[in-house]
Amino acid sequence: MSELKDIWNSGDGKLPEDKLIAYLEGRLPAEEQHAVEQWLAEEGMEADALEGLQSLPSAEAKQMVAKANYDLHKTLSARKRQRKRAIKDNPWAWLAIVVILLLCVVAYVVLQMSTPK
Repeated sequence: MSELKDIWNSGDGKLPEDKLIAYLEGRLPAEEQHAVEQWLAEEGMEADALEGLQSLPSAEAKQMVAKANYDLHKTLSARKRQRKRAIKDNPWAWLAIVVILLLCVVAYVVLQMSTPK
């Protein structure tokens, strides 16, 4: 998940965002437009999303994609920060660690005292 850079995630088998925007605006040559349409026919969710974007003006579609990218980055970075702070800011976690260590030390001492020498 750390490799996500945009909402379209133009990895293997995906179309880049600029090509999809050009398709929405009608700026693609006929051959590339056909390739995009063929890819959309094979995909399910992406085709539905692009169909929804086609009903919007091009500027508004770009704005929605930018907002979705921003929300994605914000959510991912918040989760990353949340994981880093899990133990550091939690006094109950520290108390549990100390209690467990004390119990281990007490168990060791009791075992040493109870074994015959």
